[in-house]
Amino acid sequence: MPAGPASLAGLKVWPLAALPPISSIAPAAAPDDYSDLAPFAEAIAAARIVALGEQTHGGREEFQLKLRLLKFLHEKLGFEVLLLESGFYDIARLAERMATGEQLDTMAPGNVFFMYANSAEGREMLRYLDAQQSAGTPLGLAGIDSQHSGALSQSELLPRLRAFLHQRGSVLAEEQAWLDFSTPVQPLLSFQPQIPDPAVQLAFVRQAGALRAELCGQPPANPAKALPAEWWCQVVKSLAAQASSVWSEGLDYQRDNQMGDNAVWLMERMFAGKKAVIWAHTIHVAKGFKRSEAQLQAGEAMHRHWGKAYKVVQFTAAGGNVLDFGRLQPLALPPLPPASLEQGLAALPGGKLLVLPLMQRTVTVPQWSIDYQALPQGQLGRNWDVLFFLDRVHPVTMTR
Repeated sequence: MPAGPASLAGLKVWPLAALPPISSIAPAAAPDDYSDLAPFAEAIAAARIVALGEQTHGGREEFQLKLRLLKFLHEKLGFEVLLLESGFYDIARLAERMATGEQLDTMAPGNVFFMYANSAEGREMLRYLDAQQSAGTPLGLAGIDSQHSGALSQSELLPRLRAFLHQRGSVLAEEQAWLDFSTPVQPLLSFQPQIPDPAVQLAFVRQAGALRAELCGQPPANPAKALPAEWWCQVVKSLAAQASSVWSEGLDYQRDNQMGDNAVWLMERMFAGKKAVIWAHTIHVAKGFKRSEAQLQAGEAMHRHWGKAYKVVQFTAAGGNVLDFGRLQPLALPPLPPASLEQGLAALPGGKLLVLPLMQRTVTVPQWSIDYQALPQGQLGRNWDVLFFLDRVHPVTMTR
């Protein structure tokens, strides 16, 4: 039985401005009219952190709409920071180089997650950051991913960490202690799924713990200024989380826990008092998902820290194709489940729509997922706060 008006009970539905087809990877010359986003602004009015999810890493219209929301949040609502699903270390180094005049879009290949660095739609986001930097209205930029495999991580992370330890006069930079830590890390940075011998793993865990004890320490006396040791602490914690996730073959999956910890640290220490947009896959930013109490997804970790100040935006569609980022081949969306929320929305006139829950209640109508992984069944009002519906999606275009 098709979804009908009863399926949409308790929802507000607004028309959303049509997205223009991409004719080039340059941003549109005309300024955007954001008047149709007034309900969206109302929905996230009290938020300090707004997470923009994406179901596939490969939907053109998702990226287009996310960029439009990012522009609106930055230019009209005072959001000053973008946290990206990409390596914590790599993005920090790129942000430093951007401040000296280098272009993020040029530096991105091999250093930024490739679906953002190599697709036309992802590059529009990177070029927007470059344009804002040049215009004197920059967005603070940081990566939250604890998984490091970028070229900068591979070539300079370990040497720079050891140099920092030498500068501090730390015994942990001395030969054997350093070898115990660094030897199993390099394959991780090269994204080689090698599982070291138990003795090697134990030595790494011991040295990583010693590094955390030295670098993390007690909260600094001046909470308004993050210290270099704190930043390196997050790098070491990220490497330890990456090791746990890979070496346990996912049984002790700590990637997302640390992603959430990185985001919290960035916003409480590096960007204290500022408002941030997060750009990442929905599975990382949605609230309420966890593998266990010891293995939270990043969105749940962030929600537990920020509460109502953390809002999640989800995107869904009635049909079309996306680019499967694993195979770089078009992937057709499956048919809409009967009586689903998406089927009810598809029956309404007006094309693209903005959907918000009333009174913050959960929408229990079945909602589907076009995710490339087995995304748990999510719900508007519980796992995300705002849902954008698109009638059709198309694959992103890879440009390099």
